[in-house]
Amino acid sequence: MILGLTLKNFTIIEDLSVGLSSGLNIITGETGAGKSVIVDAINIILGDKASPDNIKSGKEEAHIEALFDISSDEVIQERLKSSGFDISSGELLIKRVIYPNARSRVFINGSLSTLTLLSTITQGLVDIFNQHEHQSLLKEENHLKILDNFGETANEVSRLREQYQNYLEAKKELDDLIQSQKDRFEKEDYLKYQLSEIDGAELQLGEDEKLEAEKLKLINTERLNSTTQGAYDILYESESSILGSLQRVSDDLLNSGKIDSTLAEIGQSIEKGRLQIQDAAFSLRDYNSELTHDSGRLDIVEDRIHLIGDLKRKYGESVSQIILKRDEIEKELNNIEHFDERVKSLSSESQMLMDELLSLAGKISKKRKQSSKKLTSVLEKGLNEVGIKGGQFHIEFTDKEISSNGVDDISFLFSANPDEKPKPLIKVASGGELSRIMLVLKEVIARVEGGSVIIFDEADSGVGGAVAEAVGQKIRKLSQSYQVICITHLPQVAKFADSHLVVSKTHNDNKTQVTIKSLEGDERVAELARMIGGFNITQKTIDAAYEMLKH
Repeated sequence: MILGLTLKNFTIIEDLSVGLSSGLNIITGETGAGKSVIVDAINIILGDKASPDNIKSGKEEAHIEALFDISSDEVIQERLKSSGFDISSGELLIKRVIYPNARSRVFINGSLSTLTLLSTITQGLVDIFNQHEHQSLLKEENHLKILDNFGETANEVSRLREQYQNYLEAKKELDDLIQSQKDRFEKEDYLKYQLSEIDGAELQLGEDEKLEAEKLKLINTERLNSTTQGAYDILYESESSILGSLQRVSDDLLNSGKIDSTLAEIGQSIEKGRLQIQDAAFSLRDYNSELTHDSGRLDIVEDRIHLIGDLKRKYGESVSQIILKRDEIEKELNNIEHFDERVKSLSSESQMLMDELLSLAGKISKKRKQSSKKLTSVLEKGLNEVGIKGGQFHIEFTDKEISSNGVDDISFLFSANPDEKPKPLIKVASGGELSRIMLVLKEVIARVEGGSVIIFDEADSGVGGAVAEAVGQKIRKLSQSYQVICITHLPQVAKFADSHLVVSKTHNDNKTQVTIKSLEGDERVAELARMIGGFNITQKTIDAAYEMLKH
């Protein structure tokens, strides 16, 4: 539910905050006072595009904020959680900032976000209906959803959708396989050639790096030989070798250490160092002896590097990628070699999935047709209660090929008169009739749904008298399952409010000010009297308003 809404510098509103309660929130006020501006702001909060025209004249930017209680809305919570938002508070705070020369900013729970994410998260959070817009009811693709919600077949349709996706994947694999049959023999030869070429190279992981290192060493053999032999001579072979000098120093210090132990310790340290240098010298000798001067080995290494380079250009940027490609080729070749078996297996799998789909779709279709009769009966009764006496509502079924939602196409047909054949809603229903059809539909669906917010923006226009009373009762009943916000000019509707808010507009010093106030007691009586009598408010009008509230 919407807990509160704050508007700053939005259209004609400079600063307005409104708190909303659960149940039925009625908003009234003079025509042009700014009631529908609140609905416009909620539309922007839900993801509609904002315009610089929404900024109040003379102001630099506009702010809209709305706080929602989502503690019982698991769908919205899951969307927020999957998008990385903290949901521990059970609240959703949305803020839009509108600039004159820049894109508007979106904030969700205090974090900068995008309009796309906002629209995704708030989808289905609020339903807004007015006397001009009934798009969700007029779109035939929504009629199945409405019927499934009423007939409680939505979960079965969800399962059907999953199985249909499995069927499409198996069918695509089968179609791709059959399509490839034309050139499979030519492709089989080519794949065998590729596999033979890679296997013939007998590649080893990391081999290319090792070969490059060996090549560098072979090219620089003479330099390495000169460096290591010279170092060995200086350290060990020459008459004035470093090791010989260290040996003499070590012996002298160890002998002197018999006189002063400090020198003995130093002598031992030098002896340890001498032994390490001696090991290094022997390692240089061994390295030098292993250096190859065979130019033939360099040719072999370069040929091998060239071979691997050719394979990299064809199959991957590294030996590891070439090996992975080799495994893919082998798998594809195996599929081709077992083509007939694979086609037979996929054909069997696809047919089995289709049989299951048709069976499940048939069961769903049967349930839909059963629930459509109940829905039609309930709707016609409800339409009669809201003044469309003799109105006919019919749900027309058309068979279609299996799809993700079954084998049914349906259309809502309507006639306001008993002697006229029902026709599609979009062709025959007026704005007032659509308002009442949607109201009755929402009341019916509320029995199996619940939990969202519904806003009626003067959707009760075009009715009066006893019909207005019936519409008010329907809206009141609807508010037991939903939070309802209703902008109305009908006192017969306004009297049912759990929370009655009045919007007023004043002009002082060429400045427009819009305020909203919660009414209680005599204030509610006065507002209902204004709605009944207009400018001419008499004691009889006040008494009539009092009687309305009393009953």
